[in-house]
Amino acid sequence: ELGQTLERMAQTLRDQLPSSGSGRRGWIPPGFHRDPRPPDEADVVVVGGGVVGWSVAYWLKVLEGRRRHGMKVLVVERDPMYSRASTVLSAGGIRQQFSLRENIQMSRFSASFLRDINVRGLHGHGGNLRNPAPLTVISVSLQEHLGVPNEPPIDIQFQPSGYLFLASPQNAAALEATVQLQRDEGAQVTLLSPTQLKTKFPWMNTEDVAVASYGLEDEGWFDPWTLLNAFRRKAISMGVQSCSGEVRVPVTPCARDPVSVPSQVHMPDSLEYQPVACAIVVNAAGAWAGKLLEADGLPRVLCRPPLPIQPRKRYVFTWHCPNGPGLSCPFLVDTSGAYFRRDGFSGNYLGGMSPPEEEEPDPSNLSVDHNYFQEQVWPRLARRVPAFESLRVRGSWAGYYDYNTFDQNGVLGPHPRLENMFLAAGFSGHGLQHAPAAGRAVAELLIKGRYETLDLQRLGWGRLVNGEPLKEHGVV
Repeated sequence: ELGQTLERMAQTLRDQLPSSGSGRRGWIPPGFHRDPRPPDEADVVVVGGGVVGWSVAYWLKVLEGRRRHGMKVLVVERDPMYSRASTVLSAGGIRQQFSLRENIQMSRFSASFLRDINVRGLHGHGGNLRNPAPLTVISVSLQEHLGVPNEPPIDIQFQPSGYLFLASPQNAAALEATVQLQRDEGAQVTLLSPTQLKTKFPWMNTEDVAVASYGLEDEGWFDPWTLLNAFRRKAISMGVQSCSGEVRVPVTPCARDPVSVPSQVHMPDSLEYQPVACAIVVNAAGAWAGKLLEADGLPRVLCRPPLPIQPRKRYVFTWHCPNGPGLSCPFLVDTSGAYFRRDGFSGNYLGGMSPPEEEEPDPSNLSVDHNYFQEQVWPRLARRVPAFESLRVRGSWAGYYDYNTFDQNGVLGPHPRLENMFLAAGFSGHGLQHAPAAGRAVAELLIKGRYETLDLQRLGWGRLVNGEPLKEHGVV
């Protein structure tokens, strides 16, 4: 028995190792198989095996109830090693400090889900979003609900250090109004004057800061890979199938409007493909969600307006500064747009900054422009934190935002003309933290025909058709 236990522990460790290149064909994540053929049919095909796609799959199985024949859900991921996946290349933040009510509500739901879903039961949301307990018992919740029998407890390594947004005199009134909205939604956010800011964070230069907003609970950062893996393992244990490949939607032009889209799963590194008969296609392809709707066979008239989601490359840099901020260091968003947070302990940090629209880097690859840190990020951070004038860069990487150029918000719900296509993409950098809520919302639409937990109708296609953006001013 002891030997079997040790073997299970060893297998778990092997499952969580990234690709080392030493294997004959590379590492394959748990739940994926080498060159699997997808099934001939499924009730729902989820395009994209990131955290949003797996959340949709998980919630579909949760909400299907005790049906005699379970729903057949297939998740298709074209990058099974997640080498270019937005989820695992993100900074891992979670916050309620948004300017749009729906985004605040989704963050509140996600924090509640990660914290104490074990006391809510499988089939309802319940609880009180306005008076929840702190997020510090997060690993217990995951073990109760995303845990899998005979697997070790899940610890997403949540760091409850909060977000700190700094505002210049020009932006002070807007920040104060946004904080009032956040408080109306039950978020615990406080305003700090420059004097209070300096007292709480003496390592900071507050010279040009008029006011700051600081999240008191349910904000911080966690390990994205662990959450993705938890959703995936649980969904697979509930009967969800998965395969690697690229989904395409070949449609012969026709006059009928709306039209249903079939799906083909194209095998990786092969000309072979497998048609998959399905009732529903959920487009959770992240930065490539727009590309899925640019298929040659789709009638152009049925894809108007086009889905305004593009891959936008973002750099993350890591550095060491032995005299930098200590354990109380929050996820700080500067007046300039630069941000940083602790990266573990012992004086390690990570951070970056989104570039202006006219200076967007080429998204065709994930190469890093190291001069961007030297010339743009470092000077801004060193001005805010004088200790950062002396630091040593440790590393860097690049990842993708699934950037909605229309209004920087997610697009959820049915396509207006492709009658079996549903969307869950375009979150513009906050998809990880909104994945539990977005997945539940789409699953409710598919199974119950309406939103029940959160009313996210305004995030649907209607605003694209009507040209009415819902601007989110809290994109980092």
